[in-house]
Amino acid sequence: MQFDELLQNGQTLRRRCVRGRYAPSPTGSLHLGNLRTALYAWLQVRMADGQLVLRMEDLDENRAVEGSAEEILDDLRWLGLDWDEGPDVGGPVGPYTQSERTEIYEQALDILRQQGLVFRCYCSRKDIREAASAPHGPGGVVYPGTCRGMSAEEEEKRKAEHPGRKPAHRFVVADEEVGVDDVIAGHYAENLARDVGDFVVRRRDQFFAYQLAVVVDDILMGITDVVRGVDLLTSTPRQIALFETLGVEAPRFWHAPLMVDDSGDRLSKRDGSDSLAQLREQGWDAPRVIGYLAATLGWVDEGACLSARELLEELDDDELHNPTSSHPAPGDEKGTG
Repeated sequence: MQFDELLQNGQTLRRRCVRGRYAPSPTGSLHLGNLRTALYAWLQVRMADGQLVLRMEDLDENRAVEGSAEEILDDLRWLGLDWDEGPDVGGPVGPYTQSERTEIYEQALDILRQQGLVFRCYCSRKDIREAASAPHGPGGVVYPGTCRGMSAEEEEKRKAEHPGRKPAHRFVVADEEVGVDDVIAGHYAENLARDVGDFVVRRRDQFFAYQLAVVVDDILMGITDVVRGVDLLTSTPRQIALFETLGVEAPRFWHAPLMVDDSGDRLSKRDGSDSLAQLREQGWDAPRVIGYLAATLGWVDEGACLSARELLEELDDDELHNPTSSHPAPGDEKGTG
């Protein structure tokens, strides 16, 4: 199908009911922070009698770990979390694996290009970092617009300066504030021109960037609500700009607090911190894990053991909208150590 048909299909699904998604990357075992986000997304959708989409975000195939996708699905099932559409069960808006959706992203990029909102950029990160005109924003160096508006002659000169370097594609941002009223985190806004600059939608290695792929997928999959970690809050204004450019209202965003370890550092797949496999080896069952995750959000007492379905029955809207965040070490919570 063409992009317009896919868009109409997604909008039809969006009008029918609440549609949320959980979108892990198959780059290793899920840690407890990933699982808590999955639980949160599942609860938000099930409380609204909606539909949950499981999407595998494997755009960067160089980082994908063989067998990780299957392990993620097994972990979620073991916890008692189910989904209505996904790579294993299918659905009306597949494929549900990003590496199989590149033709769709190509169509979206063409739409932006036709609007004059995408340009080729030959700058490396070092070029941008060392550019005398590069300002600094909240997230670091802001792209200074070096390649925006190049003439054909200027582009040939840039290509000659960097032979063999493939260009990235950047989205042209407006000099205006873009904000979100997040269900959990409250209001957040950025002036994209001042704080971010024209941002990458297709990388130099030709992989599509997260910012574009996630917006296109959420549009075409009819997503009404996005539950994810607060570390992605700063990506939201860029994504809202893309939603608006593609003519679709942005979904509701729920940016949940992150889980951290005893040192206050966020959990990471890279260090294997608090993986579900480790807890299962120590004899934890699913109700104990669900209870622990819920306790870190202030929803149940420490030491509680309950299934995901039992938590769903106990939780009310106010608690879902207003989580608290504490971080007892696994195994140290009352009554379970």
